Amino acid sequence: MSRQQTLIQRQAPCADRCVAYIIDDILSCIPFYFCIKDGIRDGRSIGKGMMGLRVVKFGTGQPATIVDSCLRNCCGICPCLLLITPGRRRFGDYIGGTIVIKDR
Repeated sequence: MSRQQTLIQRQAPCADRCVAYIIDDILSCIPFYFCIKDGIRDGRSIGKGMMGLRVVKFGTGQPATIVDSCLRNCCGICPCLLLITPGRRRFGDYIGGTIVIKDR
């Protein structure tokens, strides 16, 4: 099984991602947090960490960097699109080359 197939199997549930999004949205009042949130704690924003999620690079499974985080979050569109996009990845995940997985 390829690394990408393994990551797809570990993909985070939409409900967990939405709760993490709400938590992180509350914290977005902190300057620059919105852009770098997924790259400052080994691929875990505060909300994702609380929900047991992690953002990783789609090709390698390595934790997202600050650059990856900026790409995926500056191109972010409503998280509801997770329900209709192929592979439950939002537009920013495709641009940033990332995927959100269940880490625990």
